Amino acid sequence: MKGRARSARRGFSLVELLCVLLVLCVVAGAAAVTFRGADECRIVRDEAEELRAWLSSRMAQAAREGAEFKLIIDADKATQELGFTIEWYGGPRDLETEAYEPGRAAIERDSLANEHTFDGEWFTLTPAASFIIRSRRERDIAALVTVSGVGYVDVKETLKEQ
Repeated sequence: MKGRARSARRGFSLVELLCVLLVLCVVAGAAAVTFRGADECRIVRDEAEELRAWLSSRMAQAAREGAEFKLIIDADKATQELGFTIEWYGGPRDLETEAYEPGRAAIERDSLANEHTFDGEWFTLTPAASFIIRSRRERDIAALVTVSGVGYVDVKETLKEQ
């Protein structure tokens, strides 16, 4: 009788297979959500770092050349996302302009000023500026790029809502 009970039980039941399949689907779904959030964090961090580097390099260039520039905030009327235009004054790039457009993340203003002036001789930005870099897919994923009045550019990777 013992031999017969063993030979009747050779595989898994349909219910057991469905339970295992359900567990695997739940684990795969959780992993997909986790990795998507990590990808959005990376996109925001990369955009914030790109803006920081762009601003820092323009400020260093202005200091080397003894020039000034005006940082003008360009807001898209439909989305309110920001881009930037720099107008150079003095130095070899006098009266030239250049633009910065965001890549895969959105840039929002954190202050009311539409223009900021950087003085390369004194290495100062008036007024100081802050910009929020936000994921276009998950609005709660954001970073903050700040430019102090003394020309220091910093990225804070987490942004606490006030």
